[in-house]
Amino acid sequence: MKYQVTHITKYEYQLPASLCHNLVYQVPVNHSFQEVEKVNYQIHPVPHLVVTREDFFSNKFIYFSIEEFHQRLTVEIKSEVKISEPVWIGAAPQNTAPWENVVIWLKSTDAESDIRQFYLESDHVVFIQGIREYALKSFTPGRPIMEAMLDLNSRIFDDFDFTPGFTDVTTKLEEVFIHKKGVCQDFAHFSLACLRSIGLSARYVSGYIETLPPPGKPKLFGSDASHAWIALYIPDIGWTEFDATNNMLVNDRHIRTAIGRDFADVVPLKGVVYSGAGQRMYVNVDVRRVE
Repeated sequence: MKYQVTHITKYEYQLPASLCHNLVYQVPVNHSFQEVEKVNYQIHPVPHLVVTREDFFSNKFIYFSIEEFHQRLTVEIKSEVKISEPVWIGAAPQNTAPWENVVIWLKSTDAESDIRQFYLESDHVVFIQGIREYALKSFTPGRPIMEAMLDLNSRIFDDFDFTPGFTDVTTKLEEVFIHKKGVCQDFAHFSLACLRSIGLSARYVSGYIETLPPPGKPKLFGSDASHAWIALYIPDIGWTEFDATNNMLVNDRHIRTAIGRDFADVVPLKGVVYSGAGQRMYVNVDVRRVE
């Protein structure tokens, strides 16, 4: 599959801003099943400084600063990527190692540090009361790790309602667990908390997913959105990605932009702005197949 992704973010300030510094995590990178062919960006007003860098997790990001008065800010990132079928598609879940064996291996000196760093708590992934018990309903004794994860993925999909607007970036994981409501970001954090609470390594993945219109209806620009899912480390397969929002293994409709411990590491656009009043943000995302 080949896709063109357009991500447009607009800010409108109540009073002119005199200065802003921003980081943009919307740049896809090459990996085992994704090849980036093109990335272009437009920022208005034109920044005084723009640089592309790489962070600790090997994510690409854009840093820019605007050092003049402005009342609007627009950032448009347009990329083209080719997606192939991930290696885990078609893998036999029952042939993976028992999950307890993976926990023991992660605690040993044989496990690499860049894998082990993802089994700790983080800003948005905390071991709240009841989370371990929820996870262990899927991760029963001796169960193959991928089979258990597919079951956990399915249970989260069945137990939680996708409810845009119920949560925001400040909502605690406890609230998501109590009300069983949220969005993809919340379901990813909940999945990570389940897995890390029982000693497994799992990381947050941000990106996009192609959404298809109803039969006979045209696809509307901006009808897509940023998406989030998780990657669990499974020996002999590697980082294997699961999408609890859609109860599926990540496939050739998913486009990855960044990985981290949680959302805080890969916020699509964040920064500091000097202004005397509030602001409004508007986001349009479009994912289109390229023939």
